[in-house]
Amino acid sequence: MMGTSHSASGLLAGVLTAVALGSHPSDLLVCAAVGAGAALLPDLDEPGSTVGRSLGRATDGLSRILRAASCVVYRATGTSYDLRGGSDGGHRHLTHTIPAVLAFGALGWALAALGPLGVGLVVFTMSALGLGLVLRPLGRVAAQSAGLVAVGLGASAVLLPGGAPLLLGATVAVGALTHILGDWLTRSGVPLAWPLVHRGKRWWMFRSPVAFRTGQSRVEDLIRWGCTAGTPVVVFLAA
Repeated sequence: MMGTSHSASGLLAGVLTAVALGSHPSDLLVCAAVGAGAALLPDLDEPGSTVGRSLGRATDGLSRILRAASCVVYRATGTSYDLRGGSDGGHRHLTHTIPAVLAFGALGWALAALGPLGVGLVVFTMSALGLGLVLRPLGRVAAQSAGLVAVGLGASAVLLPGGAPLLLGATVAVGALTHILGDWLTRSGVPLAWPLVHRGKRWWMFRSPVAFRTGQSRVEDLIRWGCTAGTPVVVFLAA
């Protein structure tokens, strides 16, 4: 799916995670923003992606490292059937697996567990990644204000109750999982079984029976707008 669709689904997933695991009303907004950013993380394997270009040289360099790592792991773990398929194992491979989701979540938890500075860093970074895309439909000025909103959310996570490291780690993992499930709905699919073997392949690309083409489907539009509109409804009902 497109980056805007991923961030919208992560926004709703973050709020639902806060409803299930949060301990303070501020968690609803914090987790919504964290989920929106975390839902873009799997695309860090593509330097040209929205998230790969989002924070300049920092995310571009990280994207190049992750893409190279994905290619190495693909060649090291792929079966003979995988390796004869012509893929280099870059985009939509290592970072689009369930182990990667767990790794993203564990990293979010570990950083937040360092203390208030770690909590603020996780919330600010994830918010900065995702809110620009969430606010883009509201206009250019709204999208450009995402950085200020991210600073405010990072500060609130540090100063207000809530924002537990485990909650933030879980939100990062859930956000990344929504990305993978979103790409499962598209024709390209994702390697959900990795590192297990399915039909002779360790990198078998699973896709929905009713898969659509990225950016060219009313279904994706419905998902994007439904998640965006549903998020404030959940916040209102849970607050």
